[in-house]
Amino acid sequence: MRSLIALGIVLSVTVSGIVALALLLGSVGSDAEDAGGIEREPLTIVTTDGEVARLQVEVAETPEERSVGLSGREEVPDDTGMLFIIPNRGAGFWMKDTLVPLSVAFLARCGEIVEIQDMEPLSLDIHQADAEYSFGLETPLGWFRDNGIEVGDLVSIPRGYRPDGC
Repeated sequence: MRSLIALGIVLSVTVSGIVALALLLGSVGSDAEDAGGIEREPLTIVTTDGEVARLQVEVAETPEERSVGLSGREEVPDDTGMLFIIPNRGAGFWMKDTLVPLSVAFLARCGEIVEIQDMEPLSLDIHQADAEYSFGLETPLGWFRDNGIEVGDLVSIPRGYRPDGC
């Protein structure tokens, strides 16, 4: 009987240890997968020559998310960026409180790039496209140039944000 009780205690301690280890490993895996808790979606850009470039982007959909954007960040990793969903054309983009230089592509309703501009950190200059746009795509400074992306190239807007008919 004592050996059955002892076996029960050992099993109980072992199961508790396994559960604790699984929880610890699960949280470690989540942090690595989240890259610091930042959720990103894949985005593909196809040039007029058929070349493909890929980014992982955060999506700024709400007024609050659009207002904050990438401000306060000390870095924006290579091949990442932020896609701004712009339901109504506003004043444009500025770099107040943004610590890193960025490039912005203005995207028409179905994802065609209509203009690309470079933006300097902490500047109050307003960046606006002449053409109508429904999205803005911010990346580290020079990313579009370095990847051969130009006006006229096509950004695949993620499902759920893509307007009907695109």
